[in-house]
Amino acid sequence: MGSVIHVEFKSKDNEYESAMSELVQALRKVIDLSVGTEASFSEKEVATLAASNQASRQFFEQTLQEMADGYDDELLIDGVRYKRCHDPGQGHYHSLCGPLNVRRATYRRVGERNGPTVVPLELEAGLVEHATPALGYSIILDYANGTSREYIESMSAAHRQVPSRSTVERIGIAVGAKANDAAPSIERYLRLGERVPDEACAISLGLDRTSVPYEEKREEGQPPKTRRKKRTRPYVRKQPEPVDVNYHMDYVATFCLVDSSGENLVTRKYAATHQEGPDGIVKQLMADVRAAIRLRPALAVGVVQDGAAELWKLLRDALDAEPNIEGYEEAIDRFHLSERLGEVLAVLEPDDDERALLLEQWECELDTDDSAIDRIFDVIYRRLSHFSGSKYEILDKTLTYMENNGDRMRYASMIKKGLPIGSGVTEGSCKSLAGARVKRSGQRWHNSGVSAVLTLRSIHQSDRLPRFWNHLHRRYTAKVIPVEELAA
Repeated sequence: MGSVIHVEFKSKDNEYESAMSELVQALRKVIDLSVGTEASFSEKEVATLAASNQASRQFFEQTLQEMADGYDDELLIDGVRYKRCHDPGQGHYHSLCGPLNVRRATYRRVGERNGPTVVPLELEAGLVEHATPALGYSIILDYANGTSREYIESMSAAHRQVPSRSTVERIGIAVGAKANDAAPSIERYLRLGERVPDEACAISLGLDRTSVPYEEKREEGQPPKTRRKKRTRPYVRKQPEPVDVNYHMDYVATFCLVDSSGENLVTRKYAATHQEGPDGIVKQLMADVRAAIRLRPALAVGVVQDGAAELWKLLRDALDAEPNIEGYEEAIDRFHLSERLGEVLAVLEPDDDERALLLEQWECELDTDDSAIDRIFDVIYRRLSHFSGSKYEILDKTLTYMENNGDRMRYASMIKKGLPIGSGVTEGSCKSLAGARVKRSGQRWHNSGVSAVLTLRSIHQSDRLPRFWNHLHRRYTAKVIPVEELAA
């Protein structure tokens, strides 16, 4: 998707067709003058794209300049009176077709001295951090999915003239920060237009953590926490302050609408840095739950995740506070239990074939009978005294695990309600949402960068980015009219 704004031409009559024909003929003349009539098609293609960029850039620049030149000394901006406070200066903006240089003035609210200034041109045109709206959306879409280096390479291959990597990074982080602040209120509007699929029978929730590398200033005199190659050449420039790369646990949460087989129909993803904490994304999860329950009160609710007690407490407290949820199911991720049962059977049953049959039997019983976990516990407990050393420890740790989490191993009830018994969506989101973007080779982050990336990426992977952008972009716009127009 190249843009979220789709223009439908109001008129395609003879006048339009005639103008289009003239444009094509003018373009043909430009290409002939540029590369010659005998040039190959590929040469003409490159020349045509370059000419289109140049023409579009000039058109954008002229249009913005006409808007800037048309402003009076006093304006109403979203109903508030502003007055020109400086002579016009040069404004440098960015587009998909190259840089735009426009002389524009700054304004200050009437009656304020030394107050903040605004640029009416940027507000009326909806410029996003000094970028045109199309470029702004293009950057955040790609920033959610890849690095600025990849974006520059991709856009260059498409014969677009985008700004430098540092500018792309600056815009991505700035828009991501604004999206992070605006997400709770914008998502409230998005939920109003979202529907529960007819096949949905349950809501599945999950909360997990994933490690992310952060660059942090090292305390003076402390040795590095990560290995570094010894320097073989002296620095010509001043050596930068020493830093360490430390891993912190950031949060990922998922909301899924599932069918009677536990298959996902709709998935919403959220993420938060360790500094932000999980409270915000838990609130976003609960807002999704309320929206779905309001449309379909009969939906069952379940939580499936690993055994981290603090994460269970967060979701339990949140669900218990919801007045429209009378009850919900809980399950420890089945894969984690199956792994432990496999280790137990490696101790209890030396024969490979018998061990495989017994594991299959236990799995079947867990799927069909909530009391199966109690019987499996008893089998392991009765055999515990027959072993010692490392084998005893394996059995003992598994029994403790089952004792602490047995009430969340009633998988038959989950399956009957169509709820999944695996946390694959949440754990997979830790990889697809965070790991695939912020844990690439050599990457290290500051909180602002991770927060921006995870916010934009979670919105994108929740299939909300185009609609979210339509709301977010309005925060970069304002209604600008002359004071005289109000008086009239």
